[in-house]
This record gives sequence, C-alpha cells and structure tokens, in this order.
Amino acid sequence: MTDVDIAHPAHNPFDIPHRSKNAARNFIVAVGIGILFHVLVGYYVYKAKFQPHYKTYSEEKEEVNILHPPPPPPPPPPPPPPPKMEKPPPIQPRPPAAVPVNVPAPPPLNIAPVEHPQPPPPAPPVVTPEKPPPPKPTVISNPDWLRQPNGDDFAQYYPERASRLSIGGKAVLHCRVSAQGTLSCSVISEDPPDQEFGSAALKMSKLFKMRPQTRDGAPTSGGEINIPIRFQPPKE
Repeated sequence: MTDVDIAHPAHNPFDIPHRSKNAARNFIVAVGIGILFHVLVGYYVYKAKFQPHYKTYSEEKEEVNILHPPPPPPPPPPPPPPPKMEKPPPIQPRPPAAVPVNVPAPPPLNIAPVEHPQPPPPAPPVVTPEKPPPPKPTVISNPDWLRQPNGDDFAQYYPERASRLSIGGKAVLHCRVSAQGTLSCSVISEDPPDQEFGSAALKMSKLFKMRPQTRDGAPTSGGEINIPIRFQPPKE
C-alpha cells in the first residue's frame, strides 16, 4: 500500500482538466430550472398587476313611504241673505198752527248811529332837492410848468419814419391835471394823421409836470388844458 500525500496532491494546475460525463446534462437542467423560474415570476406579476379583479355589490332595498298632500279645505259657507227691509210707517201731516190775531208790534229800538272816524289828511309830498350840477372843470390858460420836455426828449420820441423822411408835424393833447401836477392826456388831433405824431406826443406827456391849482390853500385836481406839441425835423 502506497502512502498518499494529502497536503500536496499529485495534481498539477497546469494540467488539462478532465471533462465529466454528467457536465452537459447538469448544464441543461440548470438552464431549464432558470427558465421555469422566470416563467413563474412573470405569470405571478401578470396575475397580480394586469388581471382585473371584479367585485360584486348588492343593492339594499329601502322602503319609502310616499306622503300624499292633505286634501284642500272645504269651501266657506255662503253668506246669509240680507235682512228684509220693512217699509217705514206713513208720515202723518201735522195740523196747521193757530196764528194769533191782533199781535201788537214790538217797540222801536233806539240805536245810536255809528260814527266813522275821519281819515287823516294826506301827507304833503316829499320834495327831493335837486342835486347841484357838478362844477365845470377849470380851463387853465396860464400854466405854471415845473417840468417840460427838452430837445433831447423830442429827438428820442420823434417818429422814426417821419425822421427818415424829414417830415415835420404837430399834435394837440387834451390833459387833466391831478393834485400832484401830473397829466392824464388824450390825443384830440394830429397832422399829418399817418405819421404817428399823436402817439409820440402822448408818450411825451409823462415828461410834463405843472404846479397844481389850490383851493383854500390845498392843492386840488380837476383843471384841464390843451397842449399843442410841434415836431420839427432834425437839421442835416
């Protein structure tokens, strides 16, 4: 009997393995078991998920009592017939009253006549005194000038068109003098009428100042004056 070395078997890993006779059969059995397992798992999943489950329900019958509406009330009884009116008794005429004869007349009443008061005499008409006419403005004939326009003022206010054409002219102002001596003027005439001499004279009226008239020692307004203003064309 030979000794066998269990720790070191006499098998070389580099040797060609020996094929077992049952290896092919075992492989086919393993593959069949795997296929059968997958088929069973697929069938279970189909049954669990995709196959519908039907549930039956039974309807319970309930008894319903239908309530009919109450019948309408009976109609009211007809009203009683009106009572029969009895005829009034016939009117008996009264016998005529006896009129006394030879009745003395009543004595006359002494009534004093009613005195009506005399209406008062009409009041005399009230005569409204007429207002005195307003005093006529005083026409100033000898003015006392405190200031008058000079030659430079005439050159400043001379109409531009008339100055270019060397045209002279004149204008007349009607002015009212205030208590301060200033003038409030309006143009009453200008010659020639189309060269704006009236407008120039009206602008120059601001340069006039007069000593105002006095009444009881106090200056007063209301005096009027006509001021002629002549424009001479500038000499070349």
